[in-house]
Amino acid sequence: MELRPCSRGVKSVTACELVTTVKILHAGATITSGVILPHWVGSASAVVPAAATSAPHIRPRQDWGADLPPTGPLDAEQPGDVRFLLVHHSASANDYETSGVAAQIRSFYHLHTSPSKGWHDVAYNFLVDRFGGVWEGRQGSTTQPVKGDATGGSQGYAILCCFIGNHEAAPPSQEAQQAMVALLAWLADSYAIDTAPGATTSFTSRGSNRWPPGASVTTTTIAGHRDMSHTACPGDASYELVKNTFPQLVTQARLAR
Repeated sequence: MELRPCSRGVKSVTACELVTTVKILHAGATITSGVILPHWVGSASAVVPAAATSAPHIRPRQDWGADLPPTGPLDAEQPGDVRFLLVHHSASANDYETSGVAAQIRSFYHLHTSPSKGWHDVAYNFLVDRFGGVWEGRQGSTTQPVKGDATGGSQGYAILCCFIGNHEAAPPSQEAQQAMVALLAWLADSYAIDTAPGATTSFTSRGSNRWPPGASVTTTTIAGHRDMSHTACPGDASYELVKNTFPQLVTQARLAR
């Protein structure tokens, strides 16, 4: 991995920025790209950049589930229908080791595809571990807006990103927070989502235990699972970041290149 100073100045970012070369391994192909890893200072701008933020390093689905294919068909959102980014937590233990992350995701898959849930794959499009690793969850999520699933019903219109851990009391690690910000910034550029603090989007509910089918829903463009369903997810400590910190950091990350 090569780090070099970032020479592209952005007025709203006054701290040092670094550019790193990363590789995404997916479906047997290797794609090399650059990703900004900034330390953010200053106020966020409402301007959405025209150029796309490069993807963070994403561990492909085969790294945890090569022998666990989807149990049924997976649908994708129609073009233009990804309106917001939805943050979850897995509500699982926080004391896992790096060697145990794949096993954690495999356990989520087994729960989510069991008769109690009945979903066709792990629910989330992407997962972030406490060491800052980003993992592809639901098959195909690195190349298309695959619809996710969620407890209480999935509204759709979103890409689901999950912290691996329980963040009701303890916030995600700094490494996990930084990785989530980089992931959300890439997704926001990929789907042309305005992430400026206070930005919202509206849509007609497809049905959940919070918003019945046909209800008009308005939500911030970076939201927590509890905004869509009656649940404590993504935990109080994580939800505070989702509502009050991530919009500014994500927007600044998109401008800092």
